[in-house]
Amino acid sequence: MQKMIYLAETDSERDCPLQGVCTLRPSDPERENEIGSAEIIFGNPTVDELHRAKALKWVQMTWAGADRYLSGDFPRNVHLTTASGAFGETIAEHTLAMLFALCRRLPAYIRAGAWCDLGCEKQVCGATAMIFGCGDLGGSLARRLKALGVTTVGVCRNARQRREGFDVLTTLECAELFLPEADFVLCALPHSAQTAGYFDSLRIGLLKQDAIFINVGRGSLADIGALAQALSEGRLFGVGLDVTDPEPLPQEHPLWTQPNAIITPHVAGVSFGHLPQTEHKIWAICEENLVRYRRGEALKNEVKLP
Repeated sequence: MQKMIYLAETDSERDCPLQGVCTLRPSDPERENEIGSAEIIFGNPTVDELHRAKALKWVQMTWAGADRYLSGDFPRNVHLTTASGAFGETIAEHTLAMLFALCRRLPAYIRAGAWCDLGCEKQVCGATAMIFGCGDLGGSLARRLKALGVTTVGVCRNARQRREGFDVLTTLECAELFLPEADFVLCALPHSAQTAGYFDSLRIGLLKQDAIFINVGRGSLADIGALAQALSEGRLFGVGLDVTDPEPLPQEHPLWTQPNAIITPHVAGVSFGHLPQTEHKIWAICEENLVRYRRGEALKNEVKLP
């Protein structure tokens, strides 16, 4: 009989709904012993926990990104799969909420605290959006923007593969050519050696003076100091960040006081305790993969680690 455990992130999380899976909360005294003899772990164990899991054969994450395991410490001969595909809708909605709010200067009006006209605004319809990342997150966003009358330019690894929702596709190596024409730069990329630090001061300087920059992917993509400076100097219309580097964003950082900036604490894709619809999608992916694992079939969303 396979020993399967779910590592809850908090003590308040509900039990795993999958039959035969034991839920272990951070405060459970038996958590360490149970990890040591588990064949399957659902959740996002730390690297230290993984090294104590001597019987482990498969980790099914409840996150879409496997960043914490990219350092090379993940155990060999253990399958790793993610919950990619569960978060596109919720993150797209979060991004659109930021976009509409920034276009209409809502953060600035809220901070103004007075009856005053703050001047020009931006319209979504008719704009050009450059979307970095064309997977589940970027695709969900692109399809919604197309319905709003937006021209979409996608940045992905393979620009020759047709992707629904995108008018134009390009690669990260060629993306600079499109940056000066983008009204909105929307980022949904995972962390990698190629994406880390991509938006430095030079590339931020290529953007339109009234461009809006939003990042809901990974904070390592953008230099937040350069973003804050560009915004304060009037070289950007607005900035929306759900992710930063570092996290949390230091309280003294100037972005907190910028009138046309929105900062949220990495909650665009949250599920447990926030959005039941996303939670159901995560467990559906876990359940399908469990069936595949028992049948000896290829697993969905398997991560190929270095």
